[in-house]
Amino acid sequence: MPVELIKNPLKVCKIVGENVYSTVVEEDINVPDVNPDVYKVLAPTATVLIKDCEVLSDKVLVNGQVLINILYEADMEGKPMHSMDISANLSQAIEIPGARAKMKEFVNAVVQHVECSIINSRKLNMRVIMDLGCRVEELFDLELASDVRGISDIQILRESCKMKQVVSYNKDQYNINEQLVISAEKPAVNKILKTDFKVMLKDDKITDGKVELSGELGINVLYIAMDEDNSINFLEFEVPFNQYIEVPAAERGMDCVTEVNPGQFYLDVAEDEAGEKKLLTVEAVINVNTKVYKEAEEEAVADAYSPSNVIEIGKDMVKMNEFVGKGRSNTVIKESISIRHSDPEIEQICYVNAIPVINETKILDDKVLIEGVLETDAIYMSSFSGEPMCSLREQIPFRHYVDISGLKLGMQCITKCTVESLNFSAMNSQMIELRVVISISADAYKQTDKRLVNRVEEVEGITLDQSRIPAVTIYLVQKGDTLWSIAKRYNTTVDALVKLNSIENPSKVTLGMQIMILKNVRAGKAK
Repeated sequence: MPVELIKNPLKVCKIVGENVYSTVVEEDINVPDVNPDVYKVLAPTATVLIKDCEVLSDKVLVNGQVLINILYEADMEGKPMHSMDISANLSQAIEIPGARAKMKEFVNAVVQHVECSIINSRKLNMRVIMDLGCRVEELFDLELASDVRGISDIQILRESCKMKQVVSYNKDQYNINEQLVISAEKPAVNKILKTDFKVMLKDDKITDGKVELSGELGINVLYIAMDEDNSINFLEFEVPFNQYIEVPAAERGMDCVTEVNPGQFYLDVAEDEAGEKKLLTVEAVINVNTKVYKEAEEEAVADAYSPSNVIEIGKDMVKMNEFVGKGRSNTVIKESISIRHSDPEIEQICYVNAIPVINETKILDDKVLIEGVLETDAIYMSSFSGEPMCSLREQIPFRHYVDISGLKLGMQCITKCTVESLNFSAMNSQMIELRVVISISADAYKQTDKRLVNRVEEVEGITLDQSRIPAVTIYLVQKGDTLWSIAKRYNTTVDALVKLNSIENPSKVTLGMQIMILKNVRAGKAK
C-alpha cells in the first residue's frame, strides 16, 4: 500500500501586493453655451468614480470617471454664483507584481488636490491630482496534512495550528432610493449648484447566517432658491441604511471586515403637492466588500518517520496574511479659518466642505497612529458689492490613534477616513469656526509564514542494518533535544523510550539527562 498523506483544506487569504499610483488628470474645459462667462473661480472640486477593474498579469486595469464641479462667479451684473459639471474618463494600469486573473482587487481613489485656472472667460484649465490605492488579494486553500497512512509503524508528530479561516467573501452593489423633503423654513429650488455624496459605515456585525451593515448616506446640496433675491442655500441630509448580506456559514462570534465606497449618484428635483420644487429624489449605489473570518484550530502533521522503513518528508513554505483585528474611532477637530488680509469681510457663509486626506500611518503596539490633513473649502457672501462671492481654502492637520488589540510593529493596516459631520458658523466678519467629526477605520493584518508538510514518500531499496547497532546506547540530552528527536534519530519510538526510562513527562527532557536505548527497542519494540 503506497504512503498516503491525508490533507484538510482551509480557505485563507494572501495579500499579493499593494501599490499607490499618483496620477494627474488635466483638461481644458469650454464653458457650456447655456452658462454665462467666468469672472472668478470660487471652488473647484473633483470626485473619482471607479466603474470597473480587471486583474491581469502583474497589473490591475482601472476604469472610471473623474466628476468635476466648478463653482464660479459670473462675469455679469451682480456677479452671481453659477456652476458647471463635467467629467473626464480615467483609465490607468497599476503595476502589482504577482497579480493574476481571477484574484480579488480593491481600489480606492483619493483626490489630493484640485486646481482650476482661467484661460479666458469661456475656457478653463482643470488639473486634478489623485492617488489610486490598489491592493490585490488571493484566496486559496491551505492544505494541512492531518494524517499519514500506508505504513504500519509510522510515527507522527502533530502540532496545533491556529489561524483565521476565510468563511465567506462577498463583493456586491446595493441601490438606495430615497425621497427627501426640503423643510418649510427653506425656499424652493431654482437651480442645483452642487451636490456632495458620501457613505459612512457605522457598524458591521455578524448574526447567524448573515452580516448586518448599518450606516448613513451623507448628502449636501447647494442651490439657488426660487425667491426674489435668488438666494444661495445649503442643505444637509443624513439618510440611514441597513443592509443584510446572506452568508449561510456565518455564526455569532466570528469576525468580519467590510469596505464601503460610493458608486453612481443621481439627484433630481420635483414639485410637491403645492407646486413648489421641494422634493429631492435620490438614487445612490453603494459598493460593498465583506469578508467573514472564523478562528480555526487544526492538528497538523509537523514530522513523521518509521523505525523500520526509510521515508522522505517534503515541506513547503506558505505565505498568508491573517486578520488580526479592526478598530473604529471618531475624532473631533475644532478649528477656525480666517480670510486673507486683502479679502472682503464675511457677510454670510454659503458652503463649507472638508475632505480628510491620510498622509502617514504608523504602526505601534496595540494601536495605529494616523496623520493627515483636512482639505477645507468655504464660500461666503461678502459685504463688498464689487466682489459679492468669495472663497477660502485651508489645510487643517490632524492626528489620531486607533486602538487595535494585538497589533504589533511590522504588521499591516488598511485605513480609511470619512467626515461624519461638519458644523460651521461665522465667529466674526473675518473668521469661520469649524467643528468636524472624522470617522476613522483601521483593519490590521499580519504576514504569516508556515512551513507545512506536503509530501511523504517511502524510499525503496534502503533497509536498516540492525547488526551494526550496539546492544546498549546511553544518550546524554543535548541543547534543543526532544524525546521525539531522540527517538527519530535512533529508529525507535517515544512510547518505547518513555517505558524503558520511566519518564513521567515525555514533553520535557533536561539538559544532560541520560536516556537508555536498547538494541531490541530500536525497531520500536519495548523490552
